[in-house]
Amino acid sequence: MLRRRSILDQHQLTEREQKSFQLLELLRQRGAMTRTELSQGTGFNVVTVSNYINQFIKSGLVSERGYDISTGGRKPVLVELNAKSGYVIGIDLGQRDVLKDHTISVITDLQGKIVHRMVRPRTMDSLEQILKGSHEIVEELLASSPVDPSKIFGVGIGLPGIIDERAGTVRNASRFSVRTNFVSYRDQLESKFSMPMLMGNDATLAGYGELCLGLNRPIQNMVYCYSDIGMGLILNGHIYWGSGGSAGEAGVFVSSDEDYLTWVKGPVFCRPSSGDLGLIETAKKLVREGHPSTIGELAKDNPDSIDLELVVKAAQGHDPLARELIEHSAVQLGIRIADLVNLLNPEIIILGGGIERAGSLMLEPVWRSVKKYAFEEPGSLVDVLPAQLGENAVALGAACWVIREVFVQS
Repeated sequence: MLRRRSILDQHQLTEREQKSFQLLELLRQRGAMTRTELSQGTGFNVVTVSNYINQFIKSGLVSERGYDISTGGRKPVLVELNAKSGYVIGIDLGQRDVLKDHTISVITDLQGKIVHRMVRPRTMDSLEQILKGSHEIVEELLASSPVDPSKIFGVGIGLPGIIDERAGTVRNASRFSVRTNFVSYRDQLESKFSMPMLMGNDATLAGYGELCLGLNRPIQNMVYCYSDIGMGLILNGHIYWGSGGSAGEAGVFVSSDEDYLTWVKGPVFCRPSSGDLGLIETAKKLVREGHPSTIGELAKDNPDSIDLELVVKAAQGHDPLARELIEHSAVQLGIRIADLVNLLNPEIIILGGGIERAGSLMLEPVWRSVKKYAFEEPGSLVDVLPAQLGENAVALGAACWVIREVFVQS
């Protein structure tokens, strides 16, 4: 049975755990391979590979599938991940302070392919109430799923907020939020459903989902920007949770109104972040002030209905104000990213959380700012790419996290 481990111990793998993960992850990524190809792909000798693969076959995680083309002598046997040997659940609880948000739950096979998906609207309850009701989400998901519950290894849940794994608390990032103890709810869920519940920050898990399912090449160092409200960090091939589980929160904490007024006039990388880069509130303000724009027309003269999708639609229709708003927000984000490029020297920066829907209107000025403000050495190595998983990113990332633990513990 899969066991839950602290997120702070995720990178501390034994030699056996590391080899198990590398072999199974390679099969997940590439499909059917021979033992020789697995040896070449991992650097392990063929005898070691064969010993591990034989054990995986006995447990049902791997199966043999015919023969590869022979280059002389006996035809080599192909082995592949038995993706339907088990399933995992990934849940995105949604951003607590975002109107019209929803929870997204998925069940995937061990390949990360969705076999069942459920979307439910989420109220603006406190984070504690959302956690308290999470058992209903799991119950409904299992009840409507075609998958045998006994074949589900575990559940991954993306929490919206700042995590302290040592204290077992999570706190929404707003200034006046309170800490919620997530451990008690996690223990209740594990007891009720008899499977491990892995809980981590949503932006971090979204980044891991993009790493596993959104990229077409292996990456060791990556930063995922969850809009402008958080970041997922992949360092040396592992999720970087930090010392307490809260790594990836960009910007500074402002404890009073006086501090807030001081910081918002300061450098862009110190400003409090918002889910839409502040773009929507600015658009609403300008429309209310009577600035000519198709944004108002698309909103049917109701500024409160303006959202990112509407501004992007106006910009794609060559509306000057909409394009200027996106350009300004993208440049500001690019400056923050340039700071991270200098600090972490990643291979990839991925833009997600919804802002990627603006396409080149957002990507081009971000890229331009990174090239302008990052040092030449790290700036010349980094690519800036749009996220590929859309609104499923957190749920799929949480599922991939559980799959990782299945592979590690096999």
